[in-house]
This record gives sequence, C-alpha cells and structure tokens, in this order.
Amino acid sequence: MASAKFIKVVLLGDQGVGKTSLRSQLLYHYFSSSYKATIGADFLMYKMKTSEDEFVDLQIWDTAGQERFNAVSRAFYRGADIGIFVYDISSSDSFYNLAKWIDKFTANTSDSKPLIMIVGNKLDNETIRQISYRQAKEFSRTQLEEGMIENSDLDVVETSAKNYRDVEKLFMRCGELGAIKMKNNDLMSMSFDGIDVAMEPSAEAAGEGSRGCC
Repeated sequence: MASAKFIKVVLLGDQGVGKTSLRSQLLYHYFSSSYKATIGADFLMYKMKTSEDEFVDLQIWDTAGQERFNAVSRAFYRGADIGIFVYDISSSDSFYNLAKWIDKFTANTSDSKPLIMIVGNKLDNETIRQISYRQAKEFSRTQLEEGMIENSDLDVVETSAKNYRDVEKLFMRCGELGAIKMKNNDLMSMSFDGIDVAMEPSAEAAGEGSRGCC
C-alpha cells in the first residue's frame, strides 16, 4: 500500500520517561545516557513497513513533558491520529500521570476516534520496578472499552530505549494502527461517495444534504 497521507503520532508522558530516546533509537539507533530535555516540539518522518508488508508514513512528534510548555500543546495535539503514552516502569508517578496526559490528548486532538498505545519504558531498570505490566493492562481497560485501544495485548507494551528492546516492535505496531486508520478512513470515504452516487433525494432532502456537507 502506498500511502498518500501520513499518520501523525505524538509521544506523550512526563519529563524523563524516555520519549526522545525511543524515537532516537528507532530513527538513528542512538541512545545517550546524558539527559537533555526536549525544548518545545518537533517532528520527524519515518516510513514504516508493517508485518503485512504495508508502508505507512509516520510523522512522529516529540515534546517535553513539562507544564511550562502547555502553550504549544493545542497545536501539538491537533490532527494526531495516534498517541503513544510513555511512563517509566521505575517511576509510579509517571504511570499515574498517564490519565492526565490521555485527558489532554482527547480534549485537544481533532480526530474523533484517535488510537493510543501505553508504553512502559526503561525495562533496563527492572530491579527497581514500581509498576507491573499487569497494572498497565488493568489501566488500559477504560481505553479499550472506549475504543481508543485496538488490542490491549498488542497496544500495552514494555520497552527499553537504552537496550533497544522492543523499540522497533513498538513502532511497527504503531504503523499497523496507522494502516488500520487509513483503511477505515478510506472505507468511510467510499461509503459517503456511494450514498452520493446511489441516492436520488428529493429537492428538500438534497437541500438538507448540501447544508450538511458544506
């Protein structure tokens, strides 16, 4: 599948959970142990080949998880198709703050049906783990019921940006979710086109239809 549209992906979560490191490992296979906060927001393009041999263009956005950057949040969230919510498995606070980040995401994205992934990073800190994978799965139930999570077994994952553990797997799944969204959007467009072609409404109905679509 050659995509004519990119999928906007936003990395969200508290400062220091490894959002930038995950993206850097995917794009450059590079990890730095020297912490440097992301200033503002930026995005990079990445063409992902899914397990179904489909190609999806991901526009991956990254921003600092700091309250003082809320001024850019609206533009950052707008148009996002997929949200990757990252927490540090050795920091319970970063996990419990996910609900806040998800609320901001759903309140500001213009997508009526965005998809999300829950990502526990820093598996290299397993010995000081504070949040279990089971807790993350339980947290995802609400999002699963609301249709924001496609499959909790695939969309709730743990990674290590430092050791490049399951980083590519994470973004491959993100590409698959992007392909799902693109197909759903295409089907919706085809459905609307079919109604326009097949129906011959009355003048009154046609007028209502015109007002509805313009």
